[in-house]
Amino acid sequence: MNIDQIAEILDAPSSGEHWLKSLGIDDLEQGYARLQSIESAGVTRDLLAVLAGQLTLQLPRLSDPDMALNNLQRFISASRNPLSTVALMERDDSVLPALLLIFSTSQHLSDLLVQDGEAFDLLRLTEGSPIARQVLIDEIVAETKTAHDEEAAMLILRRYKRRETLRIAYGDIVCQQNIETVTEQISWLADALCEAAIQWARQDLSETRGHPRRRSGEPARFVALALGKLGGTELNYSSDIDLVFLCDSDGKTDGKRKIPNSEFFERLAAEVVKLLSDNTELGAPYRVDLRLRPNGTNGPLAMDAIAALRHYDVAGRTWERQAYVKARPMAGDTDLGDWFLTEMEPWIYRRYLTSADITGIKALKRRIEKRTQCHSTDHRNVKTGPGGIRDIEFAIQFLQLLNGGDMPEVRTENTLQAIRCLERGGCLTSQEQTILETNYTLLRNIEHRLQIMFDLQTHLLPDTDAELRRLAIRLGYDIETALPKFRADIEEQTALNRQILNHLLHDAFPQDDDGTPEADLVLDPEPDELTIADCLLKYQFRDVQEAYRNLTSLAQEKTIFLSGRRCRHFLAAIATDLLCEISRTPDPDFTLMNLSSVSESLGGKGILWELFSFNPPTLQLYVRLCASSPYLSGILKSYPGMIDELMDSLLMTDLPSFQSLQETLAGLLKGADDPVPIVHAFKNAQHLRVGVRDLIERRTKPFPK
Repeated sequence: MNIDQIAEILDAPSSGEHWLKSLGIDDLEQGYARLQSIESAGVTRDLLAVLAGQLTLQLPRLSDPDMALNNLQRFISASRNPLSTVALMERDDSVLPALLLIFSTSQHLSDLLVQDGEAFDLLRLTEGSPIARQVLIDEIVAETKTAHDEEAAMLILRRYKRRETLRIAYGDIVCQQNIETVTEQISWLADALCEAAIQWARQDLSETRGHPRRRSGEPARFVALALGKLGGTELNYSSDIDLVFLCDSDGKTDGKRKIPNSEFFERLAAEVVKLLSDNTELGAPYRVDLRLRPNGTNGPLAMDAIAALRHYDVAGRTWERQAYVKARPMAGDTDLGDWFLTEMEPWIYRRYLTSADITGIKALKRRIEKRTQCHSTDHRNVKTGPGGIRDIEFAIQFLQLLNGGDMPEVRTENTLQAIRCLERGGCLTSQEQTILETNYTLLRNIEHRLQIMFDLQTHLLPDTDAELRRLAIRLGYDIETALPKFRADIEEQTALNRQILNHLLHDAFPQDDDGTPEADLVLDPEPDELTIADCLLKYQFRDVQEAYRNLTSLAQEKTIFLSGRRCRHFLAAIATDLLCEISRTPDPDFTLMNLSSVSESLGGKGILWELFSFNPPTLQLYVRLCASSPYLSGILKSYPGMIDELMDSLLMTDLPSFQSLQETLAGLLKGADDPVPIVHAFKNAQHLRVGVRDLIERRTKPFPK
């Protein structure tokens, strides 16, 4: 385009309508206004003519020419020297195409380029090239060390996140780097920011409290474990980051104002979360999720590493083993994290599966299948829809969990690497590996394009044809056939994913029964309210949420050396029978609440549930006692050892005679220094026996309603 042509367009808007339409501009009035604004910013008409000629070539190839032109005008007008900016586009014909790709793909990135005048210069220097993890860490740690207060540190972290995200996205959108490179770079950026936050917060806290030391005098350690997508170095542009903080809590700080290590590291963890997730004028680098830590939201932010090992050994659940498939030390004292995960490996990947392990894995399998069924109509969701990202990730982790004990080579945090390792180990065919890898890559690319548009955590495909077509073009589909081809690919590939995953899950346990909703409810770590209601309402509970809380308490051992896994396993085995018995009582809500309270006082609940699984009459008696006699159940709470008396009562045909009682009591009191507690306990034991016999005689009669 020459200067006369651009002059005619600018001076007579109607003459430029045909040209703007040829560029793919829908809003002609706005398109004309953008050109005028560029001229008003100080760009001469000869340069504007050159720019218009480049736009003629580039805009029709883009997903959204209106969006691209709008953001180009904003970028030029906001630059320090608009004339020099457009002159650069004339001298280097690679500048404008790269900018327009970004401007038509992401409003978020466009806004960052407009707001940060130096950002584009840095982009031209790096050209989106990947940067080594340690280089990123060294750069941001050095920058944050210059911060004199928390506000300055937060500002540095947020600016660094913005600039590095631009670099990574340039490599993704303009240079078309593969998904593994992009997700690895996003993850390494998160590693670097977390490392910088930990180092700054630790130094700041140490200045007032001293350095934490172990009892041996050595420095106490603190590590951040990454789980989820960050653990697998496959983070999204807008992912939460799942962290678990571990430390050496035994000891105290060496400053003038000493505090226990546990308190120091709890404060440190809270400060790190604040540095990374508090909203400022520049937003927040990450949403930090700590719910995967031991005991979830009820646990400390930073837990002693040895205590965490004990927790998982005694109370760890199958879903936690699945979560730790993707765990890696990512910031802080990574030697502590390496040691911890090495100690955890035999727990995560079991060579010999107990019945409790198999029950947990089967429940996990059913949960994956049920999740897919629940989202079967959610075809727009590339994450949770059928054959979507979560389906693939959960199924692959399931296969790793199942085979990792005998096959160390499948133990990897990254999903794509795991797919390849499972194929090499014979757990997937070559065809299955190729299909899952290809389809997973497409889904992750779609996810990235959806999230980078507005920096939002979204997984929903657009609901209009126009926006769906734009998304397809951003993914590289040909403009002419983008919409029908993209639709066909999504439908075909997610259906194929589902077919393969159904086959893999079925082959894992071909004879698996369907389990029961009650057992799955006990084993499910986070059932939704609808699942809880569907399962418990049929048992006549008025308050199903409270009933669920009481049922959950039955699956937990409070004594640290007792196995929570064993307790859950045996409760799941009797859950249906237990709830049926409870539903036959006059007030199921009260019965379950009282049964939970009595069981809590006894300790060793797993042993009790195991007994009930082999001896149903004991279960029936226990429920009846908790339902109909607060007095007898109160005796059990006060004298937990009398549970043996309760069980013995089932074997008795007659109550003891008066003479027998006298002789037994005399034997108990012989040589006793304080007879009072012995007499009280004896009296309660006999009351329990008599009461139980009464309940047994009435057991065949229904409860009065």
